[in-house]
Amino acid sequence: MRKLWVLALALMVGTHISAQLPSGTIAPDFTTKDIKGQSWRLYDLLDSGKIVVLEISATWCAPCWAYHNGHAMHAFYEQHGPKGDDRARVLFIEGDPKTNVNCLSGPAGCNDFTPGNWVAGTPFPIINDDSIAKAYQIEYFPTIFVVCPNRKLYEVGQWNAAELWEQAQTCPVASGKENAGIYEFSTGTSFQEICGNLEVAPAFSLINLGSEALTQATLALEWNNSTVQTLEWNGYLNVYDEAKIAFDALTLTDSGQLSARLSSVNNKPADDEPANNIRVKNFSAAKNFNSLKVLLRIKTDQYGAETYWELRDLQGQVLETGGNKSVGPGGGGMFTGIPDGPGAYNDNALIRDTLNLPEPGCYSIHFVDYYGDGMCCDYGNGYYRLYDLTDLQTPILTGGDFRAYDDRVFSAGLLTATSEAADVAVSVHLFPNPASRFLQADFSLAEEAFVSMDIVNVLGQSLFRESAVQLPAGEHSKNIDVGQLPEGVYWLRLSANGQWITRKFVVQRQ
Repeated sequence: MRKLWVLALALMVGTHISAQLPSGTIAPDFTTKDIKGQSWRLYDLLDSGKIVVLEISATWCAPCWAYHNGHAMHAFYEQHGPKGDDRARVLFIEGDPKTNVNCLSGPAGCNDFTPGNWVAGTPFPIINDDSIAKAYQIEYFPTIFVVCPNRKLYEVGQWNAAELWEQAQTCPVASGKENAGIYEFSTGTSFQEICGNLEVAPAFSLINLGSEALTQATLALEWNNSTVQTLEWNGYLNVYDEAKIAFDALTLTDSGQLSARLSSVNNKPADDEPANNIRVKNFSAAKNFNSLKVLLRIKTDQYGAETYWELRDLQGQVLETGGNKSVGPGGGGMFTGIPDGPGAYNDNALIRDTLNLPEPGCYSIHFVDYYGDGMCCDYGNGYYRLYDLTDLQTPILTGGDFRAYDDRVFSAGLLTATSEAADVAVSVHLFPNPASRFLQADFSLAEEAFVSMDIVNVLGQSLFRESAVQLPAGEHSKNIDVGQLPEGVYWLRLSANGQWITRKFVVQRQ
């Protein structure tokens, strides 16, 4: 979470006419001169393969001055400008029409306000041109854009040099003769954890980055290094042209790696830049809570009002909320300050909340940061931690170092067995697993017990239930017809004298 700058925002909102340019749009070209008289044209820089960072500020803006003196942009320029790897350029633009050029050099001759000398020690070009701020429809200072060589812009926050470079590396950069790349790879879900089934809809942009036209590509979707779908694309793309590619939806039931891969380009098995021919998303199994009561601890950073969260079931129904309701579930990544709203947390505060889950099953929790830099770490060491109430020492889910959103999935009341149950039901084995028509449950009792069992789906709903019967100690077997169940993940729960033991199984048909 970043600095609030209500003064800057208040001075801007009365003058802007149209909405600020959204990320992913084409950056307007401009030609201008810096304060030393050197000319700059944006598209010339982009056409030379440079990634351009635009820092649009005002001399009177206190957060702009603080960010400038934090030297994040200086470090980025030193590492990636002409004296570094020469892959990027930075243009600092004073965008307020009311201030004169003298304000950049200090109070002397400034017709407004400036806290100091912006020019001293700045290695990148400084430009005094409010027409650029107008063309980019700037609503607040500072506004920072990363502009890719394909002329698309992406707004970022007051990030450090490493974060800026992380965003810059997502830019497609042309090189070589035959060079196609996969960019903007999306799985169609914000989740990277699987509880039961997770449906993904993989899609991406196929971009030509070579001097030769792209006319053919073979595209493969892989799950754990095995090809599950193949697409043939034919068309005509000049350099930086792109085609939107979408695979069929796929259901994931366990942890693993999903990859999109280019296996041929212009009917050749490789191109000039293999590194951009594959994109990967990793999925892990959701964590489980033994209890239906989960403790949520939140430590805010210096800007507690920027935090909001929601607990939902898998149908998306909101069960509980916390934090600033003015932020809301879609209010992340605004790169501005927000005043306290209903429920807003204090700065550097510790919050404890017990989440009462209605039944065993899968749930998700969603955290939002209004500014877009999470709860940690540049402005305090904020975090969120979720604990099982049976163990308040070791958190099961933790987070806080994210940007605008963090979406987590977990299960509760499933896949666990108490030590008491283990004394009664020594073991439970299911086979075949996966099952197609019948599932056999073999279990061993250490002593006589009243035994019941049911089958639970990923939503915690009981689909099959057998009333308790008294059974003697020893080996037992139960044959269960699962032929009517849809393919997917389920849990068999066995109760022995009131204690539960749970086993996971899969229904799968050829």
